[in-house]
Amino acid sequence: MRVHVRLPRARSAIALGLITAAALLLPATSAFAGIIAPEGGGSPNADAIRQLYLIIFGLGCIVFFGVGGLFLVTIYRYRARKGAVPAQIHGNTRLEIGWTLGAAALLVLIAVVTFIKLPTIEDPPNSGATGLPLTSNGSFIAEGASQKLPPNGKSLAIDVNGQQYVWRYTYADGDKINLNNVFAYQEMVVPINTTVTLSIRSQDVAHSWWIPKLGGKFDAIPGYTNYTWFKISKPGLYTGQCAELCGRNHANMTAQVRAVTPTQFEAWYANQKGNIIAADKLAAVQRTALNAQAAKLAAKAKAQNAAANAGTSATVAPAAAAAAAGKTLFVAGNPATGALACGACHTLSAAGTAGQTGPNLDTVLKTKPASFILSSIVDPSKNIAKGYADHIMPNTYGKTLTKNQIANLVTYIDNSVNGK
Repeated sequence: MRVHVRLPRARSAIALGLITAAALLLPATSAFAGIIAPEGGGSPNADAIRQLYLIIFGLGCIVFFGVGGLFLVTIYRYRARKGAVPAQIHGNTRLEIGWTLGAAALLVLIAVVTFIKLPTIEDPPNSGATGLPLTSNGSFIAEGASQKLPPNGKSLAIDVNGQQYVWRYTYADGDKINLNNVFAYQEMVVPINTTVTLSIRSQDVAHSWWIPKLGGKFDAIPGYTNYTWFKISKPGLYTGQCAELCGRNHANMTAQVRAVTPTQFEAWYANQKGNIIAADKLAAVQRTALNAQAAKLAAKAKAQNAAANAGTSATVAPAAAAAAAGKTLFVAGNPATGALACGACHTLSAAGTAGQTGPNLDTVLKTKPASFILSSIVDPSKNIAKGYADHIMPNTYGKTLTKNQIANLVTYIDNSVNGK
């Protein structure tokens, strides 16, 4: 008995394929976000990327299941049968022209949709009416001819710097001096309904900035700057991960963006800025006092040297002068070369500092020899205190301080911690 499959069955198979494709797209909106399609929901550019992906994915599913369904029906209908003589078919011109034009039309459709969506992905919009007030000649203005800005030219500009294995965020303030800018590690704080433009860089190896709900991945390459943007509509915490294998602690290089109201952001920013100003003033006062103390000790040492050369029994006190110079470096750093003050990040009772970014030196350096202190300064990655990440402390002190300055700093810390 022969079984004949009528044409309506072929149409039903194609229709079933289209329904299956549509069913696959429906759960991609929520429960399967990030599995079938990129995540969205945090910023307009991320939503546009997701929408474009789903459109192309849907067209692909239509082709796959439509052609696959027709293929299966054809195999079943025209399967081999005993005694049947197959018809000799030499082609169908209309069919061949049809599938060629169909494929071309599909590619044109994808291209048109892509070019329609690209401006929404690449071009940042103006901030919302309830966003952070931005001025054209004051703070928070993004600069650079190669960076795309909103139509009104106003945005919250943040410099994203990748380093093994942490992200540093520096907020532009319009004065061209980065040393007094507000900054944060690990967590970026931004106001809602405000366009944020990012300049993405790296100071060591290749990293990749990626917060899935806020847009696509952007590489952070040494010596090169990439740019992107986002605009968050509601408060919340958005998490991400470095998406470029950058070393042994790559998996720990996470990132966070915390969106708050403009009022909360202004309060946070003012607090951070106030802390920097207060630290600068304190450093200036202590720098002046320590310089005076160092000059006094140097004069005393010079007088004692003169007395010794005259044949008296007076002794020189180079250790005291070295310790005083070391204290100056610890509390105030060396602004001329960019060497940061140790006390800004570390607690040391003798210096009166209470920094909490790094470990408490009164504890971690107790009983440690001077050689250990020296290696911790010039090569911070060699001795990492428990509970602290690598590469947070700058590794440039060997370049920004002279050997004599480093020796004075080691002498002061050693004396302070170990009571010498």
